[in-house]
Amino acid sequence: MLKSKKIFLIFFGCLCSTVLISKERLNSQNISIQSDEVTIDEKDRLLAFKDNIEIKIENYIIEGSNAFLSQDEEKLEIYGNPTSIQSKDMNGEAEVLVIYPNKSIDLIGNAKLKKNGNLITSDLITYQINLNE
Repeated sequence: MLKSKKIFLIFFGCLCSTVLISKERLNSQNISIQSDEVTIDEKDRLLAFKDNIEIKIENYIIEGSNAFLSQDEEKLEIYGNPTSIQSKDMNGEAEVLVIYPNKSIDLIGNAKLKKNGNLITSDLITYQINLNE
């Protein structure tokens, strides 16, 4: 339990500084990330998450097998076979999801996004997160 709190605080700190740099506001109280293993690379300012990753942002749930949070590149990359994102009115999947501080997500590689009954498929789909959904 203590380990998961430390991991969350580290993730929270990295994410907050990334969000502050971008001057975007994201309510950090509604963000959580869980994984079986976390590795911290202080030199490269990178957090690596491995196995059974679940990220919750407001009403969105993102699942994958590996993820990397880069403070320098200001992005969170989630890899899976496939990686998925879901909310109450949309779902999507791709080989890679990249989340940016401006709340946009790139779905890369065999990407599929279904929203309001419409299905979009492509090698790259960019989706803007609406935290009020």
